[in-house]
Amino acid sequence: MDTPVSPEILRRKAAQNGLVLGLFTAACRLISQLVSNAGTVSAGTAVLNGIVWLIQFAGCIWIMKFLMERLVSRYSVTDNAVTAKYGRLLALTSSIIFSAVMFFYMEFVSPDTAAAQMDLIYEMYGSSLDSNTRSALQKIEEHYSRIAFVSTLVYSWLYGVVLSFILSRSIPKQDPFASYMNENDRNNEPEIS
Repeated sequence: MDTPVSPEILRRKAAQNGLVLGLFTAACRLISQLVSNAGTVSAGTAVLNGIVWLIQFAGCIWIMKFLMERLVSRYSVTDNAVTAKYGRLLALTSSIIFSAVMFFYMEFVSPDTAAAQMDLIYEMYGSSLDSNTRSALQKIEEHYSRIAFVSTLVYSWLYGVVLSFILSRSIPKQDPFASYMNENDRNNEPEIS
């Protein structure tokens, strides 16, 4: 259809599709979390987590590109600026969904995640930590899920903004010679004999 995308349609589509992207990202992260919590750390666990991370990374790029291209195919009047705005809204919505799912998981499903993360820090840096640093880390542990929510939200949104900027440069595809060879120019072009 040859109708332009209104801001209302853009927000609605970003909310719907951001839910899909956010749930995909959260599912990948939860699978990785469950694999890590299932047993001891081994080479197999690290390889499996690496594969899940790669699926998450490539999948997020592919899904965002697919959704941006689908918007352009449904609304042919869409230009790169609209596609970039849609990508930013999509990134914001999916970041909120992803961060909320991870917060819910850390706060209610697996509250021992914060303790496990802090134990890992104590294990790695235990001998070099003084009493003030240990005290500060214990205060962080109390608010770990909220800190993780905010940091995940900001990181995911910034990642999505950068990704949407990169992808929107080529969605929709543009003809670099279109302005040079418009209809009037072709009619006035001298014939070569």
